[in-house]
Amino acid sequence: MEQTGRSWFRGHCGTERDRINQRRMVISGMSWMGAWLALIYVIGRGWLSAFAATAASVVPLALGVGMIVAYRRYLGETDELRRKIEVDALALAFGVGLVGAFSYVLLERAGAVVRADPMQLVMFMVATYVIGVVLGHRRYGR
Repeated sequence: MEQTGRSWFRGHCGTERDRINQRRMVISGMSWMGAWLALIYVIGRGWLSAFAATAASVVPLALGVGMIVAYRRYLGETDELRRKIEVDALALAFGVGLVGAFSYVLLERAGAVVRADPMQLVMFMVATYVIGVVLGHRRYGR
């Protein structure tokens, strides 16, 4: 398989198809996050009625579905090693999120911690995923 270009992880970006799919993932992910952040800001300012905010929620939802489709396409068209790295990182992030959420509920019910924002768990899962991908690339020399 032809390997060209440098990646952020000490290795090669992969084939031209991988680079195109990665670009699609990044653009769709940034679009989704931008729409989500904009809507959070607008709702927080009270610029939309409850009905308008609910209706506007369709935009980030649709962009999020597009991001999922782009990521699925990337996983389906990339090589086996890169797919393994991604799936291992996803499994790690999911496991950390699942165990962390259930442990947090126990600690909260025991009175050991106060209620936290669910976004903290999401950000922890994202950080775990990124660390998993970086470690996978280092482990397999990509």
